[in-house]
Amino acid sequence: MRPAQQALTFPAMGIDASLLLGAPQLAGVKVNPKGAARKQVATAGVGGLVGTALGMRAAKRQKTLGTETPDFGRIGYLAVTSHEIALVKLGSGLLKVKLGEVVTRVPRSDVRSVEIGRGIAPSLTIALANGEHWRLEFPRASAKSAREVVRLLN
Repeated sequence: MRPAQQALTFPAMGIDASLLLGAPQLAGVKVNPKGAARKQVATAGVGGLVGTALGMRAAKRQKTLGTETPDFGRIGYLAVTSHEIALVKLGSGLLKVKLGEVVTRVPRSDVRSVEIGRGIAPSLTIALANGEHWRLEFPRASAKSAREVVRLLN
């Protein structure tokens, strides 16, 4: 493999938050706040005032849907270890994303259920013992990673 090709090669797991979390990561998936894809499509697909109005409407809907979901910005990473799940902020670099700060950690014993939805940007809903529901979505390209997260948590 030539040096230029090596620079573009990514590890099999993609992102590994093990060092940040202080425990081996078993699975993980890139996530966005629920409604982020809808907002992006609404603002990109229609220009001018109509696109802006649709984008504002999608943002308002996203806020009401995700009030229990921790705020991690535009893109995050949901990591699973043997004892906990963690939501980590991601920052984008030139060629790859970078792990940011850990937004929240929850013991795996507090996870009641995890469900995957359908759609262009499938949903990932996590129900916790305290009654909270994290409403996230993930890119279709990350479906295999999301299924692995669900398998470990259910």
